[in-house]
Amino acid sequence: MKTFLKFLGLVFILNLVRYLVGGPIEAVVLLEPMHAVLPQYPEVFDNNFSSTDFAISLFYNFMMWLTATWVFYIAHPQVKGNYIVKSLKIFALMGLFFVSLAAIYMNHYTSDVKVFYLYSMLDAVILFPLVGLANGLLFPRIFRKELSDPD
Repeated sequence: MKTFLKFLGLVFILNLVRYLVGGPIEAVVLLEPMHAVLPQYPEVFDNNFSSTDFAISLFYNFMMWLTATWVFYIAHPQVKGNYIVKSLKIFALMGLFFVSLAAIYMNHYTSDVKVFYLYSMLDAVILFPLVGLANGLLFPRIFRKELSDPD
């Protein structure tokens, strides 16, 4: 149970990194052009994003980073390199999955709406390495005992 709580704590910290470090980067690099398309297509995008919608979005993001971290937790013993390198490799794989999924959905929309998905992909290119780096730095510290004594 203690390992599970540590894992959830790590995922919570990674979500903070995503928003507190990644958020300002997103604000400078892509939020304005990414969100410019939203009011142009009210039949596609929810322009009345409520606090409930925001909470649901935070939950979905938490689950995405939980999944990426879980894949890292399972796969890291088989990946070569130090924890930062292992984490960047595995989070790059998860980022590729996210970008591929965004591309699949993007293909179903008109060119104007596709811009949103292109920026979403750029967002993943920014966030997955950032969160992967944070995971590579934090994981061996948080799970020090488990890594030194696997039983």
